[in-house]
Parts: sequence; structure tokens; C-alpha cells
Amino acid sequence: MIRKLYPKGKKKAFNITYDDGITQDVRFVELLNKYGLKGTFNLNSELMKNGFEWTHETGLVIKRLGPDVVVDLYKGHEVASHTLTHPYMDELTEDEILYQMRLDKENLEKLFQREIFGFAVPFDYYSDLIADCAKKCGFTYARMSEERYSYVPPEDYFYWAAGAFHIMPRFAEFVDGFFETDEELALCQIVGHSYDLDTENMWEQMEAILKRVADDEDVISMTNIELVRYLQAMRSAVILEEGIENHSDMELWFEIDGNILSVKPAEKR
Repeated sequence: MIRKLYPKGKKKAFNITYDDGITQDVRFVELLNKYGLKGTFNLNSELMKNGFEWTHETGLVIKRLGPDVVVDLYKGHEVASHTLTHPYMDELTEDEILYQMRLDKENLEKLFQREIFGFAVPFDYYSDLIADCAKKCGFTYARMSEERYSYVPPEDYFYWAAGAFHIMPRFAEFVDGFFETDEELALCQIVGHSYDLDTENMWEQMEAILKRVADDEDVISMTNIELVRYLQAMRSAVILEEGIENHSDMELWFEIDGNILSVKPAEKR
């Protein structure tokens, strides 16, 4: 029996992606770094530059981090686009959508001096037009705001539905189920904003989850783009009775009759 695995022979992947680039991210990134985990952070470059802030219904003032902070803060983590100014996408024309995506991508690439591969839609509206615009702008994937409560990796990376938002009622159940599932290439994706950890008093709960992930030998922490690249490579593999052919440029991992092995790029085993 052949079972597909994640890098380093891990059975499951943990992924966490937070939006907006706000002051609570400083504390949250410290937690990720403490446990050796990775995150994907979706930023609005114009709001970041202007120091945009707003007041949550609880009275908490939500503040964007400035360009002078984010470059060092997000080292070791993925940065993705969240549009230039966080607009309601259903109110925009195609040209306006393209402008929001392209300029944010360009600004972030200039600031961070690295390629920006991903896009996360602001608010909860998504459409075929948005997906097409993301492709035109050169993104590798686009994450929607729709929840699916599934551990199965996405089939179409431009219609990537979120695993679970951390403020929703089923969140704890979803996380517990991830550690119990035997789903092949199981993926737990958590989506949200770090300010929720303040407004919902969730810091202790979130740290317990991160520690649980770090302590589980079957789980690997991956960013969005790491997941997309690895899963694309895995889907290109040819699995035959006489062996496995790796047609990608990445090392792939499998469990065969209880034994874990890797297949190097362009190798057949």
C-alpha cells in the first residue's frame, strides 16, 4: 500500500493565515517563532503605508503595522497580497480589481524584496472574475473567505476555500478532528485576524494549539505557497505497481507498506 506524505515524511500539514498586518501580529509571530511554526500574512500595502486604523465593536482600536516594522517581523514567514486598500470587491470593475491586485503585489515585492505568490480576498465576496484577475496578475493561488471544514487539500488553488475561521463555533471541533483524522495528506488551515485573539480572549487557546502542532511528530507546518508547490509536485507523480516516478523538481515523500521513503526530483523508485 502506498500513502502520500508531506515533506520529511509527515502525514499531516498545519497552515495558518492571518489578514491585514496589524499590531497584534507582533505577539502572534512571536508565538509562531517560539514553536518553530510558519504563517502566511496577507497585507494591504496602501493601508500599511498610511497607518490605517479603525475601532472594533468592543472598543479596541485596530492599527496597521508600518513598513518599518513588517520586513523584519515576517522574516521566515510568507507574505501575500490582500489588495491595496481592502475594498468590497463586488463594487469594483475588472480594471479596478486588477489595479488593486497588481499595485499591491508590486508594492509588497519592492518592500520585502521577494516575490509575492499569493492573494487572499478581502471580506467574503469571490467570483470567477476575481479568480481570472488573480491569474492575470501572476499569482500562484487565491484564497477565498468561504469555510469548508475539510482536511482535504484544495483541488483548484484559485478557488481555495478556507479550512476554518478561528472565531467560528466549530473551530475547536475542527482542530481536534485534525489530530484524529487518518485522511491522506490531511490539511488543517486556520484563517482569521490576530486582533480576534484580543477581542475573543483566545491567546491561551491559540498557544495551546500551536504547542500541540509543534509537539506532534506527524505534523509539519507549511505556508500557503509551500503547500501549493508541494501538492502540485505530488499530483504530477506517477504511481505504478513497479514504482513511483517523480516528474517534479521537488523531493516527494511516501509510505510504502509501513516504510517511509523519499523520491528525488526526476527519480524513479
